[in-house]
Amino acid sequence: MNLLRLAFKNLWYRKMRTGLTILGVGTSIAVFVALVGLAGIFTDAFRQMYKSRQTDLVVREKGNFDFLSSGIDENYADKIMQLPEVLNVSKILIDFSLAGSKDYFLVLGWDKKSSLFSKIKIQGRRPEAEDEALIGANIAKKFNKKIGDNIEVKGWKLTIVGIFESKSMFEEGSVIIPLEKLQKIKKVPGKVTLFNLVVKKGLFLDGRPVSDESQIERIRSLIAAMLPDTEVKSVGDIVAADNTMASFLNFAWAVSIIAFIAAILGIINTMVTSVLEQTSKIGILLAIGWRKLKILCLVLYESIFLGILGGVFGLILGYGIMNLLVQSPQLQNIGRIEYNFIFMFKVIMVSLLVGFLSGIYPAIRAISIKPIEALRYE
Repeated sequence: MNLLRLAFKNLWYRKMRTGLTILGVGTSIAVFVALVGLAGIFTDAFRQMYKSRQTDLVVREKGNFDFLSSGIDENYADKIMQLPEVLNVSKILIDFSLAGSKDYFLVLGWDKKSSLFSKIKIQGRRPEAEDEALIGANIAKKFNKKIGDNIEVKGWKLTIVGIFESKSMFEEGSVIIPLEKLQKIKKVPGKVTLFNLVVKKGLFLDGRPVSDESQIERIRSLIAAMLPDTEVKSVGDIVAADNTMASFLNFAWAVSIIAFIAAILGIINTMVTSVLEQTSKIGILLAIGWRKLKILCLVLYESIFLGILGGVFGLILGYGIMNLLVQSPQLQNIGRIEYNFIFMFKVIMVSLLVGFLSGIYPAIRAISIKPIEALRYE
């Protein structure tokens, strides 16, 4: 009989135990899928926000653990604009505000004449007076706000003069107010969180075209030398080096490793129990001429089947958990779930590996059974 078919029949014969094992493995895989998936959504949301602004470089204070605590002199923008290769510098101040008792939303302070306003679609108009605000479509929907209503930002009541749509869902979950107003609210006069830079492209140097990457790197080096108390990074570097994202991803991996260990122990327990129950059967197979390699493969196939089936169940459960989380009031503005088939394939491969590793000890135990002793086992 085909070993794969026999392995599947053995699992089918023990439906209850097989189902519980798949449930345990699937839950562990689901934890991994949900946590790593959420980390990816956060990262993609930040990347998309910068992409929608056509950002080439970000300038912020050097040495800060959290970018929200960054505070640099807004007059640095004038110095940066002295570089002829810099097309635009946008000043951005960032904060969070509490809504109700548990919900938070992002608050962005933009210069009134910022070019960033051209990157969003506005219904109404941009804020001009200090007591005016522009809110994202997600905020408007979430809090049932419309133009003319008031919104409270850290205890200050502001009038909504426009609702905007952005290519970034993260940005759509924010409130934009005049830079000067947010500086007063945060009590950081003349300070901004970061500068958003757009660099001129398609330039020539000594008659030769300069690649965009080389141009951006050259401007980065010039600004870093000119403003030594700042750090200048590309969008990719900013996202990769963000400590909040890194901490969340590290936490996700730590929890996932514990979950994988639990999954491996669950499969080992199931397979060892199965081997013990089938001691006499294995002894008969060995007695009639089955090679130990064949027995070993049979046990490994059963274990791998459990891992793969648990992985499939875990993928379904993990994406279901993510869907629930991103619909929750706390996370509904972070971004959209993307069903990444490469990631899914990797999860299945990890599940296969978990199944294989889990089956090694039970398989070795199975082939160590002596036929004569096994036949007396009953």
